[in-house]
Amino acid sequence: MQALRLYAGPQARRHLERHGLQPAHVGAIPGAAGGPKGLVLGPLDRFIFGRWLPRSEQPVDLVGA
Repeated sequence: MQALRLYAGPQARRHLERHGLQPAHVGAIPGAAGGPKGLVLGPLDRFIFGRWLPRSEQPVDLVGA
């Protein structure tokens, strides 16, 4: 079972295969407005914002509805 599926174009996929996904690679994050998507993405958001993304040093834009 896969916990997370990433969709990426050819260039982004090559980058991920070579370097993995690091906090420094993230420049923007789309957020769910609520409802079913908000319920599903809530735990993922808590992990990303609570543990993983704070290791990044650059600003990250948050985009939401």
